[in-house]
Amino acid sequence: SLHDALPICIFVYNKPTLVIANKYNIEWGEPPINYLSIEMLDAVIVKLKHKYQIIYNRPLSSQIVSDNSEILDLNEHVWLKSTHPDVILMNDLFADNQSTITSFNHLQMLVYANCEHFISVHGGTAALASCFEGTNIILSKRGIEHALGEYNTIIPALSGATILHAKTELELMHFLTTHYF
Repeated sequence: SLHDALPICIFVYNKPTLVIANKYNIEWGEPPINYLSIEMLDAVIVKLKHKYQIIYNRPLSSQIVSDNSEILDLNEHVWLKSTHPDVILMNDLFADNQSTITSFNHLQMLVYANCEHFISVHGGTAALASCFEGTNIILSKRGIEHALGEYNTIIPALSGATILHAKTELELMHFLTTHYF
């Protein structure tokens, strides 16, 4: 079988892994709302890069299933490579390991399985990161999930992970200070 023919890739580093799972797309027919800006990424990375091996994950449109939300270009990949070369880009891991993994989703599962610290944003990125144990700080400024209380019920039930719902960048930074230092 294909599974037996592929070597196992284990993504473990000298420091604990922190995955930042971001998105930047049209939401509810409006410009992006729930995402980490370059300024916010910089603040997070500067605070945490000495303690964690940071892996940045924002899949390209060709790597994930379309959900009718146009994916826009934040131009952060080039910025990350030049400003924070110690941050590993999930897209680079994918390119470097295509001979040993079956898909981008397979890669995400392998990386996430060795991670206990996530920062994600509203939507699929938050749901996927919540399927693994540990702590997931979710930036969600707006969405039906708020009114339904999903960040206190359904999302933590995915794996038993600790879910911290930040409604603002300031709350996200507070959670980083209280849980990731």
